[in-house]
Amino acid sequence: MNRNKTLTLLIISQLIFVLLIIVWMVVAGLSIMMFDSPEAATHVPTWLFFLYIASYPIGVIAGIITGWVLFAKKRYKAALIWNSLPLLWIVPITILLLVL
Repeated sequence: MNRNKTLTLLIISQLIFVLLIIVWMVVAGLSIMMFDSPEAATHVPTWLFFLYIASYPIGVIAGIITGWVLFAKKRYKAALIWNSLPLLWIVPITILLLVL
């Protein structure tokens, strides 16, 4: 993959991931409602799902930083792979929201 194509893909995808943080704020705010029932406070899968949702910004930051570091080292394919790290949050939650 050449430098210009990788650069364009990195910039576009990172802009999308950062814009999706607005959507994440809504989802994270609504995910608090998972704890409405008294049993949810001790329900481990509920906590794991909440932590999964809450950790999206960490994935975005890690993907952006690692993507640019690898881009600077001219490892363009690896930069794109690491840049797609936030998709580990976006794809499953999108599928879950579409199914439910």
